[in-house]
Amino acid sequence: MRALITSLTSDRIRRGLYMAALVSGMLACAPTAQAQQQPTGVTPPQGEQFFLRIPDGWKEVIRTRQQGADIIGYVPQEQNATQWTDMLSVQVFQGMTALPAQSFYERYGTSYRKSCETVRISQLQGGVSNGYPSAFWIMACGNQLQTGAGETSFLRLVQGNKALYVAQRIWRTGRFDAQKTSPITGPASEMAIQTLKHFGVCDPSQPDRACPKGQ
Repeated sequence: MRALITSLTSDRIRRGLYMAALVSGMLACAPTAQAQQQPTGVTPPQGEQFFLRIPDGWKEVIRTRQQGADIIGYVPQEQNATQWTDMLSVQVFQGMTALPAQSFYERYGTSYRKSCETVRISQLQGGVSNGYPSAFWIMACGNQLQTGAGETSFLRLVQGNKALYVAQRIWRTGRFDAQKTSPITGPASEMAIQTLKHFGVCDPSQPDRACPKGQ
């Protein structure tokens, strides 16, 4: 999975195989859950919706609509919407149901390259999650031209029947050569994959696409 890492030492090869297994499990995972038990008199959410497990100690700092997408952003408690080094965001593109993951990946990559000095983008990995097509990829920007910082993003896409959903775990770091290395490795990347593993789409009205318990 770690297309961002170019060293071919045996230790890194082993780590890469381990990370690939984690991603493979993420793409194939489906909630084992049932619909949320709601208090008496409270109507549960209906219809297609996304679910996401927010990391402990994180807070919502962004909720807006831009360029046809509803966007929600979360950061750790000590960070904010403008001064952050860690962010988890969700974009919901309502009505975008016919665009294949490959096309979104290519368009996103084209836009990404225009805003970065050095770029490396991993291959798209596709799968099915809870009955919905899903995909995962990584993007590294060595120097984001607007901020002057390096950025690394892990992305998971789920193609719903009503919208296209994209979750993104982003790190801002010092500048780096994206063609040679990535500052996000080891536990940080594994934790990000685990977070994205708990992002998906469900529909309480469809038993085969049930929402996780508590959703």
